Formats: sequence, C-alpha cells, structure tokens
Amino acid sequence: MLPVKNIDTLLMQTYGPDFRIHDVEWKHLTDPGENFGSIILAVNINAEHNDKKRTLNVVVKLPPRSAYLLELFDSPLTFKKELEFYSMVAPEFLKLQNESGIPRESLSVIVPQFLGGRLGLRDPQCFDEQAAIVLENLKSYNYITQDRIVGLDKVHMNFAINHLAKLHAIAIGLKLKKSEFFKKTVLSCLEFNLQEVTEKATVDMVQKAHNDYKNMEEAETYLDRIEKTIEYGFTQTVTPKEPWATLVHNDFWVNNMMFKYDESDKPINMKIVDFQLTVYDYGVNDLIFFLISSSQKEVLDNHLDNMIDFYYDSFIESLKSLNVDTNAFPKSQFIEQLNQCAPIKFNQCIMMVQVIQAARGSVSQTAAEDADESVFAGGIDDDNYKQKMLHVLYMFDRKGWLVK
Repeated sequence: MLPVKNIDTLLMQTYGPDFRIHDVEWKHLTDPGENFGSIILAVNINAEHNDKKRTLNVVVKLPPRSAYLLELFDSPLTFKKELEFYSMVAPEFLKLQNESGIPRESLSVIVPQFLGGRLGLRDPQCFDEQAAIVLENLKSYNYITQDRIVGLDKVHMNFAINHLAKLHAIAIGLKLKKSEFFKKTVLSCLEFNLQEVTEKATVDMVQKAHNDYKNMEEAETYLDRIEKTIEYGFTQTVTPKEPWATLVHNDFWVNNMMFKYDESDKPINMKIVDFQLTVYDYGVNDLIFFLISSSQKEVLDNHLDNMIDFYYDSFIESLKSLNVDTNAFPKSQFIEQLNQCAPIKFNQCIMMVQVIQAARGSVSQTAAEDADESVFAGGIDDDNYKQKMLHVLYMFDRKGWLVK
C-alpha cells in the first residue's frame, strides 16, 4: 500500500480535476540513515490527464514516523515552512528574475518543481501524519547526489557555491523589491522555534564530539580553545544587519543538493532540496557550514580563501543581475560577518560530522523509522570520522576561528 493517501487530489493542484491515476509503484528514495527529518518516497504513477495517458515520476515527502524525530525536527512547523517555501516563495524567485530581464536560459531554477502538498489529510491547514509535499523526481532527469563521506571536489564546490550565492541574492532582491510579499510570506517560512528536545539533542551531540576530541591525542593542545569555542557557540548570537539578512538554508551540505551533468561529466545544473530548517540570517552561515562539512580535504586545504572570494563575487554578480545597488554590500562587511559567525558555527560543524561521516548501512529502515536519541552515531574508532573531526579543528585554527 502506498503510504500516501489521496495522492490524486494532491496532483490535481497542478494537473486539474481531470487527472486520474490508474496505478502506482513506489519505493523509499533514500537509504536508511541518509535522511532523518522526513520519509522520502519515489512514486511512479501511470495516469490519464485530459484523455491522454501519461507517466509521472514524483517524490513524496512525509513526516518522520518516530515520535522522537517528529519532536526533534519540530515537524508541524518545519513541514509548514517547507510547504510554503515550495508553493509560494520559489515561484516568486523565478518571477523576480524574469521581471529583472534575465534571459530564460540564464534563469536560476534553484529547486525541484512543486506539484502539490498539504499539511494534513483531515484538514489541509492542520498538521497530521499525512502531511505531504509532492515534487518532481530529479533522479528521472538524471540528477544525482554526490558521496557525503568523500565530499565534493573543487568543480562541484564552486558550482554549489555559485548556486548558494544566487539563492541568498535572490531572497535579498525579493526583500528589497517586493517588501510587502517578503514580510507577509517569506518571513513566515523563516520562523525558528527551538524545541526543548532539539536543544537537548544538539547539546548531547556537541558534547559527544567534545568528548571525542578529548580522546584524540592530536587534539590535546587545542582542548582549551575547543571548550571555549563550544561555550561561545551556545551563548553568543549575531543579529544580522540589514540589508544583508537573507533566506539561510541552514542545512546546506552534500545530501541536500543534486547535480546534473553533460556527456563529459561536467556539472551543468543543480537543485537544492530540503528547506525545512530555513532561517533569516547572514548568508555566510550557510557558506561556512558548507565549506567545512562538504569539501574534500585537499580542496579545503588549498582553496578555502578562493572559495570564500568566489562566493562573494557570485553573490554580487547575482545582485547586479537583479538590478540591486551593490554599494550596500561591501566586501569588508562580508569578511567581518564571516569572522563573526564562524566561531558560532563550530558546534554545527562538529556535531554534523556524526551524521555526514556515519558508516553506510549502519542504520536499518526500522531503526530510522523508530529512531530515538541514540540514532546519531560516529566514533573515533571510525577513521573517516576521526580524520574529519581533526580536519574541522585544523581549519578553524588556521582561519583564527577558535576562541582563545
């Protein structure tokens, strides 16, 4: 049985009342342990639309089943945010680019196409376990995800950085040019409410990472600064100054982007997915986490500053294409924000190593669905995990981002 009830009424939001489903096939799209914030299904649909037969390949996102994960991800709020983002905000991103005179072939279609959604089955405006978001299945258009354990090479890093800069710039363009829509619709997608269970899980994961550092001989000389930086991350906040604040994805790493290639395996397009955790903040927060979490070691070692510069240049170029005055976005302020926010991002960087470097196949489907606080693993006996933890530390030290 397809776990999604009344999928036909969801698809009628795009295809109209004449849409009829004949049969469906479905499977889990992601392996257990690759995504905890939702259940993601690949659904192939044979249907009839305006008396013509058609086949649809779609992805359906459902809330997680485990009570722990529902609370951890604050699913009633995060599902609503993501549904509103795909249905109301993403179309405005395209519209703004069109209105700015960007030619069709240069438009940034940052996200997969939205085909239908609801917060609940009993009441479409009220969250229940049948909350659903239906999107085009990017895999059927030859988009693929890269390997989270290996990380991205320089070509992929730059490609993703360029798209991230465009996402941030377009959100700012929308804020400056359509301020009423931004206040009313976009800001509600960026609400953030820290649940008690989420705060506890974050503290536990950071504490585990901290304990792991204490058991690594190579980290011994850094322990005092590690402790101070962790404490700083939990107690300090940076209030973004306008006009810099933007839509921050807040979970921008390898698993939340998909790439498409030409015949020579060069990336020609990419889409960003998973907009559950979006917040209103400085764009550098996404950049720092992405660089540290997703880059291959040698790329980070040799090109970190170049990638930071490339983000800024792409961001300014994108603002210009939207006819935004870029004098309000000087590089000196950007670098200041980067150095201000980086120590606070240390906690996210070290806790997410446990997820990103988790050994493949270490979580079963049942464990993923019945997850409790023990689900996020990773330990210093796993060499990938240990080396990544040390590398994060060395990068923060090199950039002067550890608190003294």
